[in-house]
Amino acid sequence: MNPFRFGILTKGAPSGRAWRELLARLDDTGISSLHLPMHSTPQFSPGAALADAAARTSLRIGTLVRNNDLQHPALLAREATTLALLSDGRFELGIGAGWMDRDYQHFGLPLAPGGERVSRLAEAVEVVRRCWSGAEFSFHGKHYTIESLQGLPGPAVPLLVGAGGGRMLRLAAETADIVSFSRNLAAGSTPHEIAVDASLESTERKARVLREHLGARAAEVELNVLVVRAGLGADARAKLDHYVSDTGVSAQTARETPETLLGASVDELVDLLQERRARTGISYYVLREPDLDLARSLADRLSGTR
Repeated sequence: MNPFRFGILTKGAPSGRAWRELLARLDDTGISSLHLPMHSTPQFSPGAALADAAARTSLRIGTLVRNNDLQHPALLAREATTLALLSDGRFELGIGAGWMDRDYQHFGLPLAPGGERVSRLAEAVEVVRRCWSGAEFSFHGKHYTIESLQGLPGPAVPLLVGAGGGRMLRLAAETADIVSFSRNLAAGSTPHEIAVDASLESTERKARVLREHLGARAAEVELNVLVVRAGLGADARAKLDHYVSDTGVSAQTARETPETLLGASVDELVDLLQERRARTGISYYVLREPDLDLARSLADRLSGTR
């Protein structure tokens, strides 16, 4: 099993001073990485913010995740190499097929069927990898055409792929260094169906499928999840009750779901994370910025442990 590590996802800060204060807090913890998402909602530009974070901290930096449809993969590869160079190899590129309706609505882009978006992502990953080789290349696919483009060489960039459905799990197994388990939104549009797909049992199934696809590579690939609900004590109980009410799943399912970290104490969550890792292999947890104090407590107890 991979050792535990913990990251923080942030959309940025209201001012330069607030951003610098956040970076200082993060750099003084056991947190290993800082991530920015890529959506049309108000947030910092990932490239600029992560470059600044790399200069001010010793953290790993990354995107969780970039919507492939919002940027040409050759330009994305160049940005990734630049961030890897500026951070002395501390950048992780997270990429996914795109899923949020409003990203497409805000930019006037068509939201293609899931299968088409996965196929486009598969081509994009190939383009990114070929750009990273540093050699000149051409590419003629269904979705992308490139003529005599010179790649930009740099440090190796770990590739994180968000995956929930069967095709995405196969693609992640073929291409990723880190696999981030996500909800398979194609499994259904109702809150109950999506919550069931995110359950511990469903995640165990996805992990088994992924391991089968990975074969001998299984020991090399790190497994990740983004925690969307976290808390302790009364706060945890309120969030748990709300999730149960909203989705109709049982309290046990809600508590065990890997994207949830809710418990009475840090000790309880430490035990929970160890049990989950044994069942799913997930060792890399990213929590949202409001949960930084909890992430720090968990990192102090678990970071680096096998």
